[in-house]
Amino acid sequence: LRERKRTRTRLMIQTEALRLFAEKGYARTTIEEIADAAAISPRTFFRYFPSKEDVVVWDEYDPLALDLLAARSAEEPLAEAFRAVIRETLGGLYRHDPERLRVRIQLAFTVPAVRARLLDASTQGIEEVVEWVAESQGARVDDLSLRVAGSALLAAVSVALDAWQRDGGKTDLLALFDQTTDALAAFAGELSVRPAHPSARQ
Repeated sequence: LRERKRTRTRLMIQTEALRLFAEKGYARTTIEEIADAAAISPRTFFRYFPSKEDVVVWDEYDPLALDLLAARSAEEPLAEAFRAVIRETLGGLYRHDPERLRVRIQLAFTVPAVRARLLDASTQGIEEVVEWVAESQGARVDDLSLRVAGSALLAAVSVALDAWQRDGGKTDLLALFDQTTDALAAFAGELSVRPAHPSARQ
């Protein structure tokens, strides 16, 4: 119950922040103005978000990703589990409020500070997954392979999101996600059957 209340408060603060960003621009909007619009103090704002960038980057599915991953079958290949969880969380955001998602993604691709924070959050998310796999599945796959797979999947998601926001949200986002991740899987298959570069065999 407490976590649901915190999520509702974060959503309310994010709603006011996105409205102000649309009216004044991201750079010209202050944390004090966001707090005032949300009827909270700046001090309370920082209880929910570490920075202005985090207001854009945060979504309500962030805390659920590891739980969703843990619920997948232990026999499922990790790459497929990662892909399924990303699709499920992305689909939840897309179906619930596509316009909010589009505005957030547009900010992430046009405001350098937000894009940098999103990259940091993505890197942190990959590290959390690596720790989870190490604790729950032992040496099933090495850390380097996990980081490569996670980073590649997030890059495919980024391409899909960028194409979607550039199109003004008119294209089916999940179809774009499927296209980019299928392209990644196909390319990974090509790499796996190519002969190693001579330098790699030395």
